[in-house]
Amino acid sequence: MTPPEDVATILSKLLRFGVRPGLERVDAALTALGHPERGPLTFQIVGTNGKGSTAAFIDSILRQAGYRTGRFTSPHLTDIRERISISGEMLSPESFSALVREVAALDGSLQIGLTFFEFLTVMAHVAFQRAEVDCVVLEAGLGGRWDATTVSRPIVTVLTGVSLDHEEILGPGISRIFEEKVAVGRRGRPFVANLKDPSLRGLFLDRARLVGFLPVLSGRDFEARWEDEAPLPSVNGLEGRGRRVLYQGRWGRRTFSSGMSAAYQVENVGAAVAAIEWSPLPISLTAFREGISRAEHPGRFETISRHPAILLDGAHNPEAMERLLESLLDRFGTHASVGWFLAVHMDKNWRQMLALIHDSPLDSQALFFPEQGNAEAVRGQWAESREMESYSRGLWEETAIRIERGAQESLLDQAVRWAEMEPARVLVVSGSLYLVGAVRPRFIPAPSPVLFSGNERDRPLSEDA
Repeated sequence: MTPPEDVATILSKLLRFGVRPGLERVDAALTALGHPERGPLTFQIVGTNGKGSTAAFIDSILRQAGYRTGRFTSPHLTDIRERISISGEMLSPESFSALVREVAALDGSLQIGLTFFEFLTVMAHVAFQRAEVDCVVLEAGLGGRWDATTVSRPIVTVLTGVSLDHEEILGPGISRIFEEKVAVGRRGRPFVANLKDPSLRGLFLDRARLVGFLPVLSGRDFEARWEDEAPLPSVNGLEGRGRRVLYQGRWGRRTFSSGMSAAYQVENVGAAVAAIEWSPLPISLTAFREGISRAEHPGRFETISRHPAILLDGAHNPEAMERLLESLLDRFGTHASVGWFLAVHMDKNWRQMLALIHDSPLDSQALFFPEQGNAEAVRGQWAESREMESYSRGLWEETAIRIERGAQESLLDQAVRWAEMEPARVLVVSGSLYLVGAVRPRFIPAPSPVLFSGNERDRPLSEDA
């Protein structure tokens, strides 16, 4: 077995490349490997929020239909092996380590200079080819036009939605971000889109006429909504129950039960079902129902403790926070007292996220801001906890709310003790999937061994760091 230190060294060096737009490096590597990405039937998913959950639904439905699947997703929570799965299972440490060394050798010999994400994309395609999968589900990392997953030839593309995020890379404004994501549409292939904004819907149809892809629009060609009201359990019933989804689409009206029952998940169910409906794959109603019911996506409205009540959600931008708040209200109304363990990446609009929490009808009673430097995956990346604390005190100046900041582990202890004090309290860990990934192993054991925990958000370290 390759020593984990060797794998960590290879991957840590790749993080230094950062994000570099372009498909030529991935294409060069895959060409040298005989284009493994061209074999399986592929679904590509782009969008600002909801990509991972939509990928989980599609993958689960396909597996219930009897297909052998490969899924490539990002970021990971605790171990990099989470990103590449074969029929729902991670690669073994031995297989993953061997593949890292193999792709590193190719990258070095051809002097391609793959970035971290590109490197993992190539690894995924090689792993899927060798596992002889029937179908592949690819979650784009950033944008679409120049994302490494775009070298594939999907039978269906999905756009989960567009909101402001990564403007420093994709460009300012919703229209620029939309253009980057919709550029992945392929002539003659279905393109499923969850779009609410009338102007974006119009632009999507204009692009369909120009490029020649088949537009499949939410609200026009398919629609999904919760059939029942959300349960309002006591806080200690936090895990909730499956909720019924009413879906109207290409094959008429259907009902499903989704185990992932956050308010925002109904749109992801709809996009996933539409994507498979418009694919050439024959899928039974039973496979749809079982797949939606069994789909899981850790770190997204995930309950990790009932006593005390602790919930994780990786809401990392204002739109995602808005959806999280809607889901908390949907689940609890104003019955729960909410505490927030919150860290947000420095390039996100954390002020707007805090303002949304402040303006919500939720009874928010505590804010805990972990300081940076407490975990490798977040070093040097959080907005300053001191700034967030100061801003929050201004927002809540006339409200009795507890506001704390401190080292991550000790502050988490405080937050958990706060949640334990009253049965109606719930602690929500949010602001970033990287924070969720750092907190989750405290309550749910991480896979063993963890080969590498670093992520794209890691700041390149100096040689003597």
